[in-house]
Amino acid sequence: MATIELVQVEKLFGEMHAVKPMDLTIHDGEFVVLLGPSGCGKTTTLRMISGLEAVTRGRILLNGRDVTWERPSERDIAFVFQFFALYSHMSARQNIAFPLQAQGEAKAVITQRVADVARLLRIEHLLDVRPGALSGGDQQRVALARALVRRPAAFLMDEPLGALDAEFRETMRAEIKRLHIDQHATTVYVTHDQIEAMAMGDRIVVMSAAEVQQVGTPAEVYHNPSSLFVARFIGSPGMNLIQGHYVNGVLHLPPSNRYTVPARWVPAIQQVVGGEGDVILGFRPEAAAVVSDGPLAAEVYAADLHGSYTMLHLSLGPDEIVHSRARRETHYPIGTPVRFDLNPEMVRFFDPQTERAIVREGVPA
Repeated sequence: MATIELVQVEKLFGEMHAVKPMDLTIHDGEFVVLLGPSGCGKTTTLRMISGLEAVTRGRILLNGRDVTWERPSERDIAFVFQFFALYSHMSARQNIAFPLQAQGEAKAVITQRVADVARLLRIEHLLDVRPGALSGGDQQRVALARALVRRPAAFLMDEPLGALDAEFRETMRAEIKRLHIDQHATTVYVTHDQIEAMAMGDRIVVMSAAEVQQVGTPAEVYHNPSSLFVARFIGSPGMNLIQGHYVNGVLHLPPSNRYTVPARWVPAIQQVVGGEGDVILGFRPEAAAVVSDGPLAAEVYAADLHGSYTMLHLSLGPDEIVHSRARRETHYPIGTPVRFDLNPEMVRFFDPQTERAIVREGVPA
């Protein structure tokens, strides 16, 4: 397959940055997800890798070969779009075979490779059907088959599940991941859906405002976000973030809560703010547990049953709501005073000035 390297790649439209200078290496056989909100630069990055968009500065290497100025057809890369772009007047078989015919492959080779990829994607029974008679999920399988049949060095996928309904999305998410594993294919996948990214990616590249915010495994970006943006964007809901005032090992939180900072965090925090200063406390819903002797006081604002668990929404004061994941049978009337505690292994801290994570030894940035 392929190793893809982006070396100080950037893209400007006039004076505006679509992608700020970025360095990224996508290793052979890796599934990398570019994740971020609309307009963050993820699709532009994908199009630069494919050659559909020219870079403004920087270099793109494919297996060590500089392909920065090569045409898309010279890069040995397959692109799968959000909208299937199938030829409506052709059968599924003809759509899949088209790239091989364009390359001048022998008829026997085309027949065999179409049969192989159809079997892989379990669409043999659909080969003689035109796209208009296929479901959205089956159209996407045909589009994937058309990309696969070429046996390219890498696959680029731009929100390929965006046009499908929820049921098809889950099915196709599993299909694409299985396909990636079976083919050991180098895959770069663009999405704004963080659940999709967490489920599929070996690594996630989180982007915002044309800039890479963090690159890491799903576990790394979830448990150790490098910035407030990543903390908010990753997770459903995102990380709880409460600004407080730190004084010599104690964080004073609204309205009158006091949280004793775990001793292992004190040196890192004091390196940023000294003995006193504003600090943001971050924790995931599963890190907060309602307990009778908890150090933090709140009031139940709302509760949602999510099937296997209940999500409690706790008010610490005006405009300060935090989320706590509890057992499914948990029930509190709205307005009930409660106390809660935090798992010290799962708390994180951020500098409100820079919006970057405060990093301590042994915890990745």
